[in-house]
Amino acid sequence: MDLYWSTFVCAILISSCLAFLNHRSETQKAEEQLQFQRHYLYVYTLAYFADWLKGPYVYALYESYGLSEHYIALLFIAGFGASGVSGPFVGALADKFGRKKCTLAYFLVYIASALCKPFNNFHVLLLGRLLGGIGTSLLTTTLESWMVAEHHKRKYPQALLDDTFALSTLCNSASAVIAGLLAQFTADQFGYLAPFIVAILPLTIGFYICRGSWSEDEQTTVNSVISGFQEGLRSMDDNLWIIGITQSLFLGSMYTFVFLWTPAMDSGGDTSPYGLIFATFMAMISIGSGLFKRVSHVVEKIPFVLLPISAALLGAAILALGNSQHVFITFALFEMMCGLMFPTYGSLRSVYIPNEYRTVIMNIYRIPLNVFVVIVLLNKKNMSLEVAFGVCSCALIAATFMWRYFKPDVKISDGQAYERGQQIDEEEDFGDIEDYELDSNASNESVI
Repeated sequence: MDLYWSTFVCAILISSCLAFLNHRSETQKAEEQLQFQRHYLYVYTLAYFADWLKGPYVYALYESYGLSEHYIALLFIAGFGASGVSGPFVGALADKFGRKKCTLAYFLVYIASALCKPFNNFHVLLLGRLLGGIGTSLLTTTLESWMVAEHHKRKYPQALLDDTFALSTLCNSASAVIAGLLAQFTADQFGYLAPFIVAILPLTIGFYICRGSWSEDEQTTVNSVISGFQEGLRSMDDNLWIIGITQSLFLGSMYTFVFLWTPAMDSGGDTSPYGLIFATFMAMISIGSGLFKRVSHVVEKIPFVLLPISAALLGAAILALGNSQHVFITFALFEMMCGLMFPTYGSLRSVYIPNEYRTVIMNIYRIPLNVFVVIVLLNKKNMSLEVAFGVCSCALIAATFMWRYFKPDVKISDGQAYERGQQIDEEEDFGDIEDYELDSNASNESVI
């Protein structure tokens, strides 16, 4: 058994062991809580499954239409640009009119984007990319915003919320593997367009499950989309900026890694089993999500370990270039850090972002991320692998130093600041819920 297969098997075994241990150690959930969690995970998994289906063949489809690399790059930049520009306003719409409605809009927008793909016309494809960018803003923010707001409204314990974040990362990585295999099969049988058409099915199913099983969320009193964006921006204190910027630096590095891992693997001159490598990466992500459940009680301390290790791994990748197996090991470990990062920052967002501006703030976080990605795309030709990974490593080092200024001790409960552990919820059924409640009337100077 070679390194790639042995690593994949070990990753699956470790992930399975962590899942078993986490299942044994978790507290019993009430049927209502389980149902709430399932309804969210069904919609979440179908939404991301459709996104994974189309991902591997976007470039290949455009290339098969005879588009030059320049025009393909313009289409990708248009998608990221649309996501960055529309994000804050999409977020304000979600916070004003309801996160469920905007989640339903995601499914419709993504279906419309997929229906643009059969046309070998640059302007129609551009429309599809713009719709896809708007859909990405909805996908990455409104689903989580609905879930967190509904969780707090029902006064469920924070442990259930952390469990949901970990399970969503696990479901996402599993759906990515299945979607990748299905996309390859359909593309081999029917051409590069097939995965985009197949994606319409899970999008349609997700739409109907969301419409039937998700409860309507409360609308805010924001007067307009513009004022909602402005108020959300004003509500951001130092902690929220630190969470947003460090998250963007990590995700920007991760997306750069996504663009470059294939040529980095090829730098050794060997033929790499890309499908097996991708499956291993997804298994490593599930290990990271399993680790989160073991350390979620100290969530604010995780970035002190997560960020520098990630920086060191991308720095090590520079030294490993030319040796495919060494590169593979560093990348697999970096993917494990990604699996730890997703639920960690999801938990941090759930605690510190004020409920009434949750979606708009999450979309504000995507602005520096999209700027990071667009800059990389525009300069991809002029950047060697060493330079690109060096930039990512430096970005993560900067995020590490920035996290030193994060202040986790003061939160808001019922409009009053208190030190962690000094106030205990008197409702016996829910434990220390007040430690994690979000107050809508918190001042701009307070840490949410």
